[in-house]
Amino acid sequence: MMPWTQIFLVLILLISSAQASKLVHPTPEKSTQFVVIGDMPYTDIEYALLEHPDGAIAKAIKALNPPVLIHLGDFKKGRLSCTDELYQDRYRQIAYLNPHKTVYTPGDNDWTDCDRFNMSSRHDELERLHYLRQLFFHQDELRLSKNIPGLVRQEGFIENARWAIDQLVFSTLHIPGTNNGRNQILRSNPQDALNEADARDQFNEKWLDQLFQTAESTQAAVIAFQADIFEFDYTKPVCTSENRTECDGYRSIRELIKNKAVHFKKPILLIHSDTQAYCLHQPYPEIPNLWRLNAPGDYKYIDASRVVFDPKNKETPFTVINVLDQKPAPVVCDYSIFSLSSALQP
Repeated sequence: MMPWTQIFLVLILLISSAQASKLVHPTPEKSTQFVVIGDMPYTDIEYALLEHPDGAIAKAIKALNPPVLIHLGDFKKGRLSCTDELYQDRYRQIAYLNPHKTVYTPGDNDWTDCDRFNMSSRHDELERLHYLRQLFFHQDELRLSKNIPGLVRQEGFIENARWAIDQLVFSTLHIPGTNNGRNQILRSNPQDALNEADARDQFNEKWLDQLFQTAESTQAAVIAFQADIFEFDYTKPVCTSENRTECDGYRSIRELIKNKAVHFKKPILLIHSDTQAYCLHQPYPEIPNLWRLNAPGDYKYIDASRVVFDPKNKETPFTVINVLDQKPAPVVCDYSIFSLSSALQP
């Protein structure tokens, strides 16, 4: 018979081993939340809502103190001139919304559309892209993402980022509107702009591959970009080296995401802005693990979104609530600008 002292020691060792096992292999069942914003400010009212410290959206984000705020681009309305002063002011405003825990991905209003005829001063879009990269990513004096642990950026394409929170892995892709920068090239050299678009597609595809390699050890993935890749002309082919403009600039990345989702099987949330169809739904019935959030903004619904991932909820792992009015995101994607009242209205 084993002496009581030996039994006591064995019990201590077993308990210690079990506790150590929990530390090494935690059960990641807690929910994860973050905030998404995009397509604003387009008006003076929206600017005031975002301005720190008294703006209503700014205060709501501060109260939530999310581990990350994702800004989906389009920090100004399309016809507002793309001056250095405006860029610097928007960079400052974005930085103060959730200090050092913000990830920004560029939109078409932020650079590709800076050459439009309806602007008081027009700019070369590639020159604006270079300035945007310097201000938000290379210099980044206010350190937008400093306190997001483990955040990495793509080598050679600094605006693409990847990071993880709990068991949720995130990635941004630089996918702007205006057919992924392939339409309305009015001041840049067209060949240079299309070369930039081709290179951007290649970098995005590589980054997406790396995301899903990383995501194998996580419970779900979030992919954020600006363009609405779901609003497209079905008659147009994929863009190629022979056809770089009369094509669907999103078809290649859209099909790649669908293919990755089918094989990944775990929950995936795509987040974008660019159009008025504010909604959260599953765009492909045959891919039930793929969700899409078209974020609020773009004049139609002026708010930010609090996104919650619940790994225990197998049917609806992602929920989206507005930070101001606390209403859930619509499940129907209606592109009519008049169909949904602003959160600012009673």
